[in-house]
Amino acid sequence: MSSEDLTSVLLETPSTSFLPHRNNPRPRNCHPASGCARALLTEKNRTFCISILILLLTTFSLILLAVVLGRHPRKLEIQLDPENVILQEASGDAILETLRYLTSEPHTAGTEADTRQAKWVSQVWTDQGLDTVNLIPYTVLLSYPDIERNNTVKIIDDRGKVRWASHSHQKPLGPGEDHPDVFPNFNAYSAPGDVVADIVYAYLGREEDYDYLQSQNVSVNGSIVLTRYGDIFRANQVLNAEIRGAAGVLLYSDPSGVCPDGCTPNVTYPNTIYNPMEAVQLGTTYLSNGDPLTPFYPSIESAFRIPEEEAAIPKIPVQPISYSDAQHIFKYLGGERAPDEWQGGLDLEYRLGPGLRNPSWTTQLSVHTSSANATIFNVIATITGEEEPDRYVILGNHRDAWIFGGVDPSSGTAALLEVTRLFSQLVQRGWRPRRTLVFCSWGAEEYGLIGSTEWTEQFSTLLQHRTVAYLNVDMVFEGTYSFKSRASPLLYGSIIRATQKVPNPDDDEVLSGRPYLFDTWLFKNPDPVHESRPKFLGLGSGSDFSSFQHVLGIPSSDMMYSSEPDDPSLPLYHTLYETLHLAVDLYDPVLHFQTALAQAWALVALDLSQEPVIPFTVDLYGEFIKEAFLALKKEYGSILSEEGIELDYFEKAVEEFFQVTQNWTVEAQGIDPDNILALRAFNDAQMLVDRSFIDPRGLPGRPEYNHVVTAPSSTNNYNSDSFAGLQDLLHKIEDLPDEEREKRWRAVREHLAAITHLTHAAANALSCDLW
Repeated sequence: MSSEDLTSVLLETPSTSFLPHRNNPRPRNCHPASGCARALLTEKNRTFCISILILLLTTFSLILLAVVLGRHPRKLEIQLDPENVILQEASGDAILETLRYLTSEPHTAGTEADTRQAKWVSQVWTDQGLDTVNLIPYTVLLSYPDIERNNTVKIIDDRGKVRWASHSHQKPLGPGEDHPDVFPNFNAYSAPGDVVADIVYAYLGREEDYDYLQSQNVSVNGSIVLTRYGDIFRANQVLNAEIRGAAGVLLYSDPSGVCPDGCTPNVTYPNTIYNPMEAVQLGTTYLSNGDPLTPFYPSIESAFRIPEEEAAIPKIPVQPISYSDAQHIFKYLGGERAPDEWQGGLDLEYRLGPGLRNPSWTTQLSVHTSSANATIFNVIATITGEEEPDRYVILGNHRDAWIFGGVDPSSGTAALLEVTRLFSQLVQRGWRPRRTLVFCSWGAEEYGLIGSTEWTEQFSTLLQHRTVAYLNVDMVFEGTYSFKSRASPLLYGSIIRATQKVPNPDDDEVLSGRPYLFDTWLFKNPDPVHESRPKFLGLGSGSDFSSFQHVLGIPSSDMMYSSEPDDPSLPLYHTLYETLHLAVDLYDPVLHFQTALAQAWALVALDLSQEPVIPFTVDLYGEFIKEAFLALKKEYGSILSEEGIELDYFEKAVEEFFQVTQNWTVEAQGIDPDNILALRAFNDAQMLVDRSFIDPRGLPGRPEYNHVVTAPSSTNNYNSDSFAGLQDLLHKIEDLPDEEREKRWRAVREHLAAITHLTHAAANALSCDLW
């Protein structure tokens, strides 16, 4: 009944007949329990009187509410549109102020500055009014250079004279870069040591590069390997050298990859985004994830810690150098000329080694980097869901940086704090998500995803059963060419819908008729098979989604802007020069790109947290599995058949899963959102899809990863291999000795059976059938 109807009823009601009034006083001694009252209030009259009382109370409540809301208009926005708030109120100015603070000092994990920034983020979230904010500490093994004894590489002549020595620090070129807390050049988790040995140039340090050296009778055993950054994760480069007997590793960024327009000061930083000659990329050499001393379990007070010598960290010294330092080494290096592909951007001839042109001269590598226990902090905040508080949509970004972290990770941290500001504004206006939003500022990601891994290990049971999705943004851009995303297929739809609503931050693209973020993404990176949608990349590792996706089976994503196809990706990555000047002045002067990324991130979270039916694209997961199987069959089908291994059972399971997923979208349309139990059952079944591919035994030879479909590549931790365990086992299997090859074939049969079983299980989870 409307308020107008209520008023009409009240005006027409002869109130003097039934209610006390000054012109119609209650009869004396007429208590409601008296006979007089009983006589007046017959059963019919009593009912009508009660009705009138209810109407009066309702009217009074409506009038009171109108008065209150008139005095406090922000309390009621009946037509509040959360999407509109995100799109209209995201602030580049707010992002800039956050970036300015975060980049004001070096904040390597475990340092006092890192702790200050953790507390600052905690205070920002408290001031924003988020429901809960917690600082969660972990004591973990980190790694630092020796401030008193710098790591160096030296060329020493036959008289013991130092003919050349590497630089220990990067030269400040911009304001604030001479900060006293800037660390000297180092690679985390390098073993300390002094090595005097020959140098061998191993190009990118890949398996095929060592195969080439072997074909040229160049041994790296006992040598210092010089390898350039690029193509594969640096920890894979170090491991490849170590297992071949190298005594040490030097890593450098070649000018061909970091200053393609030349390396003179006018075309490098601080004038452009490209590397000056002094730039050195810092980074970890740890290949696993989490605290090295507490594998598989959280580093809490009760934890068992293995001895450091048993930790999966390098046992040889490793040191990064600049390309100006590499140029001096190449100038002295002897041996045969490197192949054309291995030549680079330095103005000299690259040679392989081993050793120097003057055989009586030597190379000395001195590394004083050492490990130490340190305390890191995760900052975890929540906005509690109104209807399903026990279901979580988690957003995360790491906070620690090797130095100033202007892009990695501070651009992402600033975006996260803008997302939480927007959601807190919505809450203040009366909105709440259906499901709980969880915001995470991770510690020590740079060392090996430590903060996020420890947290997921500590709360694995809760997270695995209740988390809808994990949405990661490590850094906002590698360039400003196009939006890109790595994601579980379950999240494709939400990400596409979000980018279709975010205005394009690239003015040139808007003028070309592509007004939304999605338009440029589709135009520049279409899916080669499904041209109506943009290309999604696989989830490798290298950021905090790893433990969510690959260990717990929680569908995850990562988003950023890419560089142009022929341009280097963030050339100044992990250098001294990754500053506020780089992020704002050189990449995003008006912060349109950072604002748009924050909007897309918030809209994906909104989609997943408020829709009654979780908007997973289950049908696209079926397509993904089927296409991955066909690619596997094409590459390895013949070799498997020769060994008497057929893929028939696996193919049947894949087809079964595909058919179930294609029907799922149709079934979703028939769900009644008011039927709470049916809705929860349907959503729970969807949440089992990625989890169904979790093998608790882990992948063969890599128990740290459990997802049999989307695991990182064993040869490059940054990349993803579909059915990675099977691909690892089949990799170069024909080159193995007979006995080892037979063991490997047995492992292939066993893992194939496991994948087949888990694919059937995934189909059963969706169909809700026991058999």
